[in-house]
Amino acid sequence: MSLKEPDAPDGGAFTPLDRFSMELFRVINANDGSGSLPQNVRRELDDSMFNGVVTPHGPAAMSPLHWENPTEFDPDRYNSVPLSSDDGETRAKAAGLANCPFAKSEFAVKDGRDVKITNSPFGVDYALVDGVAHPVADTAGYSPFGFGYRRCPGELMTVEFFKEFLRRVCAKKLSFVTLDIENPDLVPTNPKNVLIDNIAFTKST
Repeated sequence: MSLKEPDAPDGGAFTPLDRFSMELFRVINANDGSGSLPQNVRRELDDSMFNGVVTPHGPAAMSPLHWENPTEFDPDRYNSVPLSSDDGETRAKAAGLANCPFAKSEFAVKDGRDVKITNSPFGVDYALVDGVAHPVADTAGYSPFGFGYRRCPGELMTVEFFKEFLRRVCAKKLSFVTLDIENPDLVPTNPKNVLIDNIAFTKST
């Protein structure tokens, strides 16, 4: 990632900072996977049964079916990924579908900006700002926020928060260190994960 102009467009859909953040999310998955149940089955199942589809995010992200050199940390892999704004009938038919499963629709934000939220024909939401698409990577190899219409609605907010964190780390010249603590606290981050509270940072002069 260029530290000089990480937010400067360089010809692709994503800036250098976008790509760096996306690659971090690809290799460090925030959750184990995405699950989906048919609507008519969901009401009939109890907690001891599961009759649906689970997509494991980690194995999908590291599969050679989806990437060349999947174990390498390579933010530039997102220079050539399928985008939500490029999805259409051609891609639907290439996937073996007769037509796109979702109709194109959009709604405008209400704060006065020229911004609309629209969707790909596979159900992925993304923004149109002043008529310009701000898509997301729509490929099975990039799944930290799920897929299609079940993709996390907080994805863009989460990525922007993380990008701002990285900007501050670079601007303040912060370095992170592991503390030698005998019994560090465990900090919950979501219902299934905790972090070991033994990380601190130092500031370079």
